[in-house]
Amino acid sequence: MDYNPELNFINKVLQTTLRPRVEELIKKQKTIGPLIVEFDPTTNCFFECPDCISSGQLNKGQISTSKAIELITEFHNAGVKGLIFIGGGEPLAHPNISDLFTHAYNLGISLGLTTNGFLINRHILPISQLINWTRVSIDAGTQKTFEIFRPSKIKDSFVKIISNLEKLSKIKKGKLGYSYLLIERPTANGTLINNCQEIFIAAKLAKEVGCDYFEFKPMVNENHHLISFSQKAKIQIKEQLEQSIDLNDNQFRVIYPKSVEHILFSASLDQSKSYAFCPTLELRTVVTPNGIYPCPYKRGFKQNLLGLTDTKFDEFWQSESCQLSIKKVNPIKDCTHFCIRHELNVLLYNLARSYKEGIDLLKYISVSDINDDIFV
Repeated sequence: MDYNPELNFINKVLQTTLRPRVEELIKKQKTIGPLIVEFDPTTNCFFECPDCISSGQLNKGQISTSKAIELITEFHNAGVKGLIFIGGGEPLAHPNISDLFTHAYNLGISLGLTTNGFLINRHILPISQLINWTRVSIDAGTQKTFEIFRPSKIKDSFVKIISNLEKLSKIKKGKLGYSYLLIERPTANGTLINNCQEIFIAAKLAKEVGCDYFEFKPMVNENHHLISFSQKAKIQIKEQLEQSIDLNDNQFRVIYPKSVEHILFSASLDQSKSYAFCPTLELRTVVTPNGIYPCPYKRGFKQNLLGLTDTKFDEFWQSESCQLSIKKVNPIKDCTHFCIRHELNVLLYNLARSYKEGIDLLKYISVSDINDDIFV
């Protein structure tokens, strides 16, 4: 199986506009600031998903509008090129999220949004005009399956979300994606249930309502380790994938990360690392109401907290304490989970090591011909 170029992080990082920042990282092993920030403006969420890896962080506060505006300005001052509104909670639940979109957009920052989709109708105009891509996490193709894997007290929630997708697809400027987390879990009587049998139904629905792509990926546990799927589920995934790929055309794509291949064909679900520091941590970070974390895999873990948002972000990033905390993350022992940025890390690590030994390999690597600010 081939995974899609949309998820080829090496090509994205090697684009022309990012070459100076990549060179800075390789030669100094640090940057003036991250290129991408995952920004959690709130931890609030009104769904009760049993498999949510952020369940322990939900409904524990949010960043005030004035503070969020300050932070976005500081991101800009630190050289941040892309801002992804995401979260342990639902970003659209922040009361003034549209103001945050507008402020970031006016500063020239490219914007991404990951949402459960229920509140899109409240903010549909700024989302349609200001956001580069919107990814809606749904994990089902029917209301019945949605109620099992994304339960809430909201009546007809699936129908309302699909209606929001259809409305947004008609006026959006950016990309719109339908996200599907592959889930399998035991029931109270010990049998297994999953949503793997609905991949094609969901992908077909995504295309019908006007999405640009359908993305599916496997679930992980609270420590971000891939979870083993039954043989029955693996067969369903393979069959559904073969059906779904036939939906691809010039306007619509079915995409999936390499972790799908990993759960289907690898003997071990872990992923060993041979590099002692993670270059991607200099390119991407996570800012939440409860502090700043090095990457999405470390979000919410107190032992991985880089710092709080009580100092200017650009000053914080250059501080000795921040840089020491970043360097403390040792992928060999700290990141045995499957990381979708592993291949990118191998490249950047080897380029930095070679430069340190007097060989500048970057100048021999061609730039890619894409232009994507939301790149890692």
